[in-house]
Amino acid sequence: MGERCAQYFREADNLGGIPAKVRLASLARVTSAEALAGPDDPVVISRLKIALDTLREELDGRTSLLPDPPAASGAEGKLVARLRRHVGTFVDLMSQRALVLGDVREAARRVDEAAASALGVARVSVWRLDDARTKITCMDLFEQATSKHSAGAELAARDYAPYFDALATERTISAVDACHDSRTSCFAASYLKPLGIGAMLDVPIWVRGRMVGVICHEHIGEPRSWDADEERFAYLMSNFLAMAMEPRGAR
Repeated sequence: MGERCAQYFREADNLGGIPAKVRLASLARVTSAEALAGPDDPVVISRLKIALDTLREELDGRTSLLPDPPAASGAEGKLVARLRRHVGTFVDLMSQRALVLGDVREAARRVDEAAASALGVARVSVWRLDDARTKITCMDLFEQATSKHSAGAELAARDYAPYFDALATERTISAVDACHDSRTSCFAASYLKPLGIGAMLDVPIWVRGRMVGVICHEHIGEPRSWDADEERFAYLMSNFLAMAMEPRGAR
């Protein structure tokens, strides 16, 4: 993680909460997830420094860009903090207009980084369905532990029919116990068990009424329950990718 980059976003948060962090990301032309995904980059640090100085001038003595939410503690406080993280991540991405209208693969990289951080999962990936609907190909896979990106893996529909059927018919594939869920157990021997993946949260990507791919969130370890807020966040990430893909016909 880029510790110096993280410090700039912490300072922005102290200055004005989520709106200030989003404004910092917009001014610096870098999302917080992108800045924190790898080691500190001198170019990014320079942009963040200039952006933070500009943000301070814009605030000009104000303590926040928006009123602070009521204080909460305990379980409620944790829930509020998580929701703030989800909202902040999505708004952070949306503030980067170039991602939606620009390079789809770059959008996938940043979404993967953002979702891994927001949901606290080890692996997030974006896959594209081919025109013949016979396979999905990985556009980008992000592994949070190593900040590593990769691409190119393929999964054939004929080998994983239950999963492909679910992609075509379900809004969200929330597999609490991925090795035993009827939709994802087909991956158990070849994929889930070797990698230690215990749970999956996958959302199809739809463009102009056609399913064109999927974003996959993978939890390593024991089975994990996905609550409604996490499913909604994953759905937002899917919709963000759909916006990025639509101008180019998902190419």
